[in-house]
Amino acid sequence: MVIHRKLSKHFNGCWAYVMTNERERKGSIMGGDDRKRRCLAMTLTVVLFLGILELGEGELKGDYSKISGIIIPGFASTQLRAWSILDCPYSPLDFNPLDLVWLDTTKLLSAVNCWLKCMFLDPYNQTDHPECKSRPDSGLSAITELDPGYITGPLSSVWKEWVKWCIEFGIEANAIIAVPYDWRLSPSMLEERDLYFHKLKLTFETAYKLRGGPSIVFAHSLGNNVFRYFLEWLKLEIAPRQYIQWLDDHIYAYFAVGAPLLGSTETVKAVLSGNTFGLPVSEVTFLLFLKNHHILHELF
Repeated sequence: MVIHRKLSKHFNGCWAYVMTNERERKGSIMGGDDRKRRCLAMTLTVVLFLGILELGEGELKGDYSKISGIIIPGFASTQLRAWSILDCPYSPLDFNPLDLVWLDTTKLLSAVNCWLKCMFLDPYNQTDHPECKSRPDSGLSAITELDPGYITGPLSSVWKEWVKWCIEFGIEANAIIAVPYDWRLSPSMLEERDLYFHKLKLTFETAYKLRGGPSIVFAHSLGNNVFRYFLEWLKLEIAPRQYIQWLDDHIYAYFAVGAPLLGSTETVKAVLSGNTFGLPVSEVTFLLFLKNHHILHELF
């Protein structure tokens, strides 16, 4: 397969790196500081707004009316909510069904032991803690801000800025679909416990019937590994002759945003040193939390 590489400059210094071939177009854009994240948001919004990305005579052209944008969030980028009733001794705050667990900094500070029970999974079979279990939230609200609030909201913002850009560009509400998942689970358990890959397949097919065209996949961080597992799962789910046709019908482009395809140095640093990434917990507590999650193996 011959891959043609094109560089196009957008918005006074925002560079989008686009790899195209004669069957599909795939892009990889890496965000760093705040300015780069803003450039990323602008670029991805324009891609979704224009739909089919064509570069000719220095201009972008395309019909966006049938295109959907499907977001697969990254590691720790989906809200988790309690699905248990847990009384927390020595704390005025308890956990009740649908209470925010990840990330509720108030309960993290005032009832850290209860919070850990709701976050922990068994290190061997990835089952829930006997006293508390959490499940991923759904919809765009699950990935925009992890801890909504006047102060905590901007500090925990993930996809909110990108969604705002989409709204400003006039993109319809049904053109952007988020597919959150329990980022604590290994890919095999995502399917075994939550049927996540079945749901993701139905999401693509629903978007196709709703909009009449294929989707652009925006996968961030760990979401890229999840998407790649989905593609391998799909090979076993449908007939080999229908696999390529299904991809052509339902997926037009795939943007790998900050993909840890060669591993994540930040994850290694966290596991070895207890780097808390700014969370108000001790390094020992954070190390205990990390080492109870199989999904970390996907980031090494």
